[in-house]
Amino acid sequence: MSSENNLTLLNLGCGSTFHSSWRNLDVNPLSEGIEYWDAKQGVPFKSGSVDFVYHSHLLEHLAKEDGKLLLEECFRVLKSKGILRVVLPDLEGICKAYLSAISRIDKGDDSAKMDAEWMRLELYDQTTRKTTGGLMLEFLQSNPSNKDFIIERCGQQVSPHLKQALLESDSKESLSNTIPIHLRIKMSIKKMLQRSFWKNWLSLKFLGNEDYQALTNGRFWNSGEIHKQMYDRFSLKQLLTQIGFRTISIKSANESDITGWADFFLDFTQTGIPRKPDSLYLEAIKS
Repeated sequence: MSSENNLTLLNLGCGSTFHSSWRNLDVNPLSEGIEYWDAKQGVPFKSGSVDFVYHSHLLEHLAKEDGKLLLEECFRVLKSKGILRVVLPDLEGICKAYLSAISRIDKGDDSAKMDAEWMRLELYDQTTRKTTGGLMLEFLQSNPSNKDFIIERCGQQVSPHLKQALLESDSKESLSNTIPIHLRIKMSIKKMLQRSFWKNWLSLKFLGNEDYQALTNGRFWNSGEIHKQMYDRFSLKQLLTQIGFRTISIKSANESDITGWADFFLDFTQTGIPRKPDSLYLEAIKS
């Protein structure tokens, strides 16, 4: 869909954040208004046909060469003077926040120890984890004392995990005791009848524990959750310049040269709060 003034707006890897004025694409469409799209298959639009391209927290999930190919595709489909807006985790910001926490520890601030631990997880957990959520999810579910710091860093997106942890700690034991034995058996049988159960069971029997674990790790590596690259304002600007973009500038969540940006609420909520405050927002114009 195009906006009222016939601009073509493209939102790649939109997840659950999208607007009806944009063409919204994602590998896992969560709504009827989202089209299926695999980032490694190029951008399915004609050259020079798009006015604005936007993607948020997508580029870091692609290997270096795949990320470059995606940006080249964005350049290809954009019209002359079209705008690309890239949003991703800010490596520079992560490092600064970590060093700030270490400095506060040096000054005797014991509360900063939890902040430093969280920043270590921001730095490496999504590049090394082997299970969904990784150590960051474990940290959130541990009822940490620095909840305000985490929310300030990562936005309200982490709040449900913090609240869920409190609810689970109160109800997990009582819930398990209230499930009748016949329902537990029924749930177990249902799980066994699932195709994935037998697929995994056969793989384990055929490969053995060590090779099966390697297969599992490989599957997770390709699941799309892992961060395969990190960027700061210098490295991203250098890459965009190599591709051919010009007039590259840093923006805020609320600031953009994209026409009508304030009406879309993609990087910020309707109350003006950034969805992901730990982000680097950068826009580039196709020369």
